[in-house]
Amino acid sequence: MNEAPKARALIIDDDASIRRSLELHLIDEGFEPLCAADGEAGVACALNDTVSFVLLDLRLPKLDGFEVLKAIKAAKPALPVVVITAFDDMQTAIKAIRLGAIDHLGKPLDLDQLDEVIAKVRKIATLSTQAFQFCDTPECSFEPNTLVGRSRAMKQVFKTVGAVADSRDTVLIQGASGTGKEMVARALHFNSRYQDQPFIPLVCSALAPTVLESEIFGHEKGAFTGAHQSKPGKFELAAGGTLFLDEISEISPEIQLKLLRFLQEKTFERVGGLKTIHTDVRVIAASNKDLAQLVAEGRFRQDLFYRLSVVTIELSPLCERAEDIPLLVSYFLEKLRRETGHAIAVIPEEAMERIEAYPWPGNVRELENALRRAVLLSPGEVLLPETLQLEGDQDLQRLPLQVKSLPEVEREHIENILAFTGYEKKRAAEILKMSRPTLDKRIREYGIRLKEK
Repeated sequence: MNEAPKARALIIDDDASIRRSLELHLIDEGFEPLCAADGEAGVACALNDTVSFVLLDLRLPKLDGFEVLKAIKAAKPALPVVVITAFDDMQTAIKAIRLGAIDHLGKPLDLDQLDEVIAKVRKIATLSTQAFQFCDTPECSFEPNTLVGRSRAMKQVFKTVGAVADSRDTVLIQGASGTGKEMVARALHFNSRYQDQPFIPLVCSALAPTVLESEIFGHEKGAFTGAHQSKPGKFELAAGGTLFLDEISEISPEIQLKLLRFLQEKTFERVGGLKTIHTDVRVIAASNKDLAQLVAEGRFRQDLFYRLSVVTIELSPLCERAEDIPLLVSYFLEKLRRETGHAIAVIPEEAMERIEAYPWPGNVRELENALRRAVLLSPGEVLLPETLQLEGDQDLQRLPLQVKSLPEVEREHIENILAFTGYEKKRAAEILKMSRPTLDKRIREYGIRLKEK
């Protein structure tokens, strides 16, 4: 009795060693591997051979990997393509998913993750034979609203953003305070085809219920005391774009009902108004509380919860994705350089060890604020460890800046920089942004003792 033919998997990669490693692994997984060393050969093989799925590198000779992906999806939209790349960042992940890839894996490849993808491919094999259409959206341009991370949890967020960015469906973002819910909302908006339309954020807990209702829906002249003229609400201001409702769990039952009606019918009336207004606005909501639990407790409408959570994105606390911290530090230091003009060029090992060891209960927001404070209090290019005020750090001493004179502070700072540079006065003068003669003068004035190198 003849064995059934093995499913074929196509590997498109210009690195012979990677092709060989993937070949052997796919053989072990029961596939018959095919290989192509450049983009043009990969497209020809994908279109002319019976292939179950494709492993596609992005940096290829003759034809760029994204062009290969577009060509394959145009001809065979149901063929699963898995992108593999050393450029394992948000932009690449979003672009790959939006162009139709079913997954995005970084190099060096984690074979356990590859096996998970292979299992996913096998699950959708029957759908593929029925011409199931994978995500097939046009290429988009990217704005600076960037998410940062290399953890598995953040990569999943990148993929979800890529998959749903162009949809007008409601998205619910859940996560603890400070995890970056608004940044995810901005990534959804500014990586979509609606990026040129308004993005309007509103923190629901910051306003009293009556004021919040007016802010969201607007009001007519005379609707309440002090309403001297008509005012459009956020739904009208966000027309064609996105309204981001943060801390959605805090809205009153009355506003919940009006919001539910809008999500169902895309219509509303201003406070005190009779005219029904229609507007096309995508709603992205966020909560640091478990809305499902609030529904179970009778504190949030179940029907509204279902409308809000068409797609749900869960953000993990920073302590569960510690591998993201170095990237976040680099990102925030560059952000602060642009905002303040103060460039930090050196982070001592002691400071980085404390940053990586700290649990960050306030998550990404706390990290940014801690770095902002440290940058502002570090006079030169070195981020001084003592400027990192981390809550609960037993080894941290209070900053002495308020109880010491400026000369005392300057002397300590010069001593710190000299020690950091191994008492190389030329490098210390560069970091301190003073001339070598001025440094020598300060050393004499303050009686600073230099250790032998």
